[in-house]
Amino acid sequence: MSEPSSSSPRPFIPGQVYSWLGFTGFILLAIMALVYAYLSISPSTSAEKERRVAQKNLRAETESKAQSLLNQSKRNADGTYHLPIDTTIALIIENPSILVEMRKPAASKPAVASSAPAPAVASGFVKADDETMKRGLAVYSRTCIACHQANGMGLAPVFPPLANSSVVVGDATLPIKFILHGLMGPLTVGGTTYNGMMPPVAGVNDQDIADVLTYVRQSFGNQGTIVTPDQVKAVRDANASRTTPWTTAELGLK
Repeated sequence: MSEPSSSSPRPFIPGQVYSWLGFTGFILLAIMALVYAYLSISPSTSAEKERRVAQKNLRAETESKAQSLLNQSKRNADGTYHLPIDTTIALIIENPSILVEMRKPAASKPAVASSAPAPAVASGFVKADDETMKRGLAVYSRTCIACHQANGMGLAPVFPPLANSSVVVGDATLPIKFILHGLMGPLTVGGTTYNGMMPPVAGVNDQDIADVLTYVRQSFGNQGTIVTPDQVKAVRDANASRTTPWTTAELGLK
């Protein structure tokens, strides 16, 4: 019996054709799905693309400014120096008396008759003991110094100064409320209006708050009365149910 010739055509197999057609169709559908998904999530207009680029640039600029405040040294407009927060804290811990030198440029700044605030002095002023001031400095260094600075001059127009501030040395219940619950709304100090938000200070007890407020009320040119833990506790207990920051309008501040 003779073998079939090798040149004869191969038989037609419909199953193979259907298989290849099905595979090819699946690939085409997958590609179409990917293209549709890309078009759905990609910016539809050039304006949208520009908006996203602008947002990205704004975030980068904000982060750069924040890092500059935290990590770079510079000379402030009032003649004082801004130091990186880690450097400032290290200097204060090593030598607390350095605060006296830090305050000198601000203290020696020429007075402006129309805008310079008068020294903040409370009636019945009694100087706190050294131990209280040391404890207050320690709390200030870890919770307040980044915003209000080592010399208490703040960072206009975001963080108001504590130096020569009538709000700081006045009714002690006000700054206690600021620390416990935060503060928001416009506040004018030394002719500059600040309209930011102070968040509540976390991780401080009644003794810490009393110490840091006593320190602030008797530093930076201030002469305020001593704040006691009992005063802090009374304010805390009276407002135990509060969950939102105080507003300047609510407290009668301008």
